Amino acid sequence: MKKAELTSLTEKYIAGTASGEERLKLESWYNDQLDQNLLEGEKQIDGEEHAETGKKIFNRINQEIGQHEKKRQNRYFYRLAVAASLIIVLGLGLFIINERTNVKKTTKLAGLIKPGGNKAFLTLADGTKINLDQALNGTISRQEGIQITKTADGQLVYTILENNSAQAKPGFNTISTPAGGQYQVTLPDGTKVWLNAMSSLKYPTAFTGKYRMVELTGEGYFEVARNKNKPFKLKTSKQEISVLGTHFNVSAYADDDEIKTTLVEGGVAVKNFSPLATGLLKPGQQAVFHDKEFKVSNVDVEEYIAWKNGFFVFNNEGIKEAMQKLARWYDVDIEYVGDFDGIYFGGSFSKHNNLQETLKILESTDKFKFKIEGRRIKILK
Repeated sequence: MKKAELTSLTEKYIAGTASGEERLKLESWYNDQLDQNLLEGEKQIDGEEHAETGKKIFNRINQEIGQHEKKRQNRYFYRLAVAASLIIVLGLGLFIINERTNVKKTTKLAGLIKPGGNKAFLTLADGTKINLDQALNGTISRQEGIQITKTADGQLVYTILENNSAQAKPGFNTISTPAGGQYQVTLPDGTKVWLNAMSSLKYPTAFTGKYRMVELTGEGYFEVARNKNKPFKLKTSKQEISVLGTHFNVSAYADDDEIKTTLVEGGVAVKNFSPLATGLLKPGQQAVFHDKEFKVSNVDVEEYIAWKNGFFVFNNEGIKEAMQKLARWYDVDIEYVGDFDGIYFGGSFSKHNNLQETLKILESTDKFKFKIEGRRIKILK
């Protein structure tokens, strides 16, 4: 990146006027610089100049937190999604570069727990299981008039072949993501689904019945193609969600206490199976099912879809709930040493950070410390 562009992006960020694309570009540049410096053992950026920039960004975050710390529903977490990553790179990152330049590159990178990526398994109707991380880009299967294609950017696309729609016979496919995995799939009707880590989606290769029915475990974000004659229905273990065409997020992990359905646009009807309860959501609303309780409330939807856009956003969230999300993405186990009930915090972090970078940010709250033992993270007071 040229110096003029870097200066412009940094100034926009500090002023709070950078677009989402500009924030991501700036963050990516800083992370690339850090990784390159760690590999080469060289200081290639002006540490004094960028440390000063990091200080300005840190002050901006503190100012924002001071203004909003008592407001439960707000948007500053998402707007400052780049901030935490930049502070680590500008501050801790430069410290590592300056203090450890004589250490061999293998030693520097050996202990890093890297973030997840586009990883998933596709199970076809005949039981064939395909590792999408290893499969070549392009057509990976054809099933009675349906072509399945893997794209270069981590997507799976279903296409009804020309002149074969009448012959298409539905069979059920399942796409599942492991810990540290995510994936996007475009269903035969054009509906787009983003799967978070440790999630799975079961769906027919052709929607031939009265409804377009799919089943989800874990978390997914849905952009449903509109079809007023064939409603889209999503089933989880305890709920059914009905839509015609809309954008919404569902978090229904088996090990979470709550099932959350968050509506971005359009409209959905949520029905709980036991106890029986229903609710109609408007954009900006969320339905929460917890311990036989069902409630609908207004929320900042960006907080709940940030994972799809490459961020963790925690808004007054309990440490255990937040660490569960990190554990799924980084494929680590969490162990608590002490009582952590009643400890909440807020912040926003890039999912592209190494785990150590994110933990350093969390430690700066002075509420807890982390000890890394292989892929086990101990949290201590």
